[in-house]
Amino acid sequence: MIIDARRAGLPDRIEADLVIVGAGPAGITLALAMQDAGRDVVLVEAGGDRFDKAGQDMLRAQSVSPSAHSPGEMYRRRQLGGTSAVWGGRCIPFDPIDMEHRPWMPHARWPITHAEVACFYPQAMALAEAGAPDVDAAAADPSQPPALPGSDDDVVTDRIERFSHPTDFGGWYRRQMAQAPRLRVLTHAPVEQILTDGAQATGVRLRLPGDARVTVAAPCVVVAAGGIETARLLLASDEVHPAGLGNARDLVGRFYQCHLEGTLGTIAFHPPAGHAAFDYFRSRDGVYCRRYLWLSPTAQRRERLAGMVLRPAHPSIVDPVHRHPVLSAMYLAKSMIVPEYARKMTALEHDERARRGGSAAAFHAAHLRNVALGAPRLARFGVDWTRRRILARRKLPSVLLADPAGIYPLDLNGEQEPHHDSRVMLGHERDALGMRRAVIDWRCTAADRARMIAGVRVIAAAVNCGGDATITLTDEQAQAWSDHPVPVGGHHIGTARMADDPSEGVCDRDAQVFGTRGLYIAGAAAFPTSSFANPTLTLLALTLRLAEHLRRTG
Repeated sequence: MIIDARRAGLPDRIEADLVIVGAGPAGITLALAMQDAGRDVVLVEAGGDRFDKAGQDMLRAQSVSPSAHSPGEMYRRRQLGGTSAVWGGRCIPFDPIDMEHRPWMPHARWPITHAEVACFYPQAMALAEAGAPDVDAAAADPSQPPALPGSDDDVVTDRIERFSHPTDFGGWYRRQMAQAPRLRVLTHAPVEQILTDGAQATGVRLRLPGDARVTVAAPCVVVAAGGIETARLLLASDEVHPAGLGNARDLVGRFYQCHLEGTLGTIAFHPPAGHAAFDYFRSRDGVYCRRYLWLSPTAQRRERLAGMVLRPAHPSIVDPVHRHPVLSAMYLAKSMIVPEYARKMTALEHDERARRGGSAAAFHAAHLRNVALGAPRLARFGVDWTRRRILARRKLPSVLLADPAGIYPLDLNGEQEPHHDSRVMLGHERDALGMRRAVIDWRCTAADRARMIAGVRVIAAAVNCGGDATITLTDEQAQAWSDHPVPVGGHHIGTARMADDPSEGVCDRDAQVFGTRGLYIAGAAAFPTSSFANPTLTLLALTLRLAEHLRRTG
């Protein structure tokens, strides 16, 4: 059943076999798996069924540095379903190299093997509604031709990303949660403290409106609140435990990672229509898929680099010099999109205007001119977008707008080296419930940026030798990337990482917090490394692995 804790008249104490903090993809997946295993489960969610602006403010950080890092509340949702309410649906599995020991990045080490996670990917794909676990273009659709047949072993061009509907876990699994006989889902139920008896978890304490407290007592507690909120809750709970909470004071919040993002270099296709190989296609099971350019494991090991991929992209939406009516329409309609994306676009506008000069009125007039001159083209696009995105159950993720010359900026997603001093901490400011806000201090090093530049050059050398495309990375572009902070999106990783021993991480190979029996971590907070891949698919796989462990040991 699903219970609104504000109105239910809850007793002071609730008993359960397992309490899970956070009803995002990880929390919902674990709750359903464990109630199916016969456990009495309480899943607690700080938010309600829908987005609430006042509740969202609870996620705001006291401070965020550097300025390239997104605000603490962006890309997250305090509601049933968590951030899956706004995710893009991209599903990419980790590769074996992402989880192997790489000596050139000393802290990039997992205590488990890739095989221990990979066996859960098919089920994770099913949970995300992303179809079969095929990761090669030919396996997903045998009619797909090779993308760039002339490239060599340093770049992989036929791996694909698969896309969920995108599935909002709160809405998609709501009926199943409501009907589950041994599952109670409490919404509007923020947790203020993890309870222990010193060495054993005993439950959590909720703080409800009117300053009421409710104890959910359970011998097993799983924190699945996301990379920032998981660290925040562990640190807040540690403060009130005389003996501390595991090794929270030493390592919780450290090794905080985000994916490195941005545009670096361009790709020109020969002939120009060659871009179609990197556009979206439908797999045999109807799922949207897309190729990317992946720096191969062979090249990563030889050149001592990190994981990264490149994708052809359209020009910056905010700069009207592109003269594209669709891009200008996207910009002018920014007030109608999700607020955080609108804020990000506005920030990019300020940067662009500062670079080029000119008034806001002239900037907007240029966008309006693009729309007026390209009205027929925009109308054709609007009909297709409405059919494939707005009205479709499985939605087209985005668009790759064709350039007549076949030249596209390269969108980069890369792996950041785990850094001990990159961290989430507690500040002195408090939210409306009296909880200390997070302080985010993200460290992107010169070595991180240099690895991305070197990786693009390795990919370029491999692609350019084939003749089907040319990748260009100028010294000026590389210097700009090296000199300026790399923009950060919404993936918050590694703040309660798993490790072989407590000197290197917060939880063990089974995700149990060192020094506190019965306290577990689920989600990307437990990842020791980030890969280049979006974390949702792997966090689902790790959650399924955790469910198997809890069924076996509990």
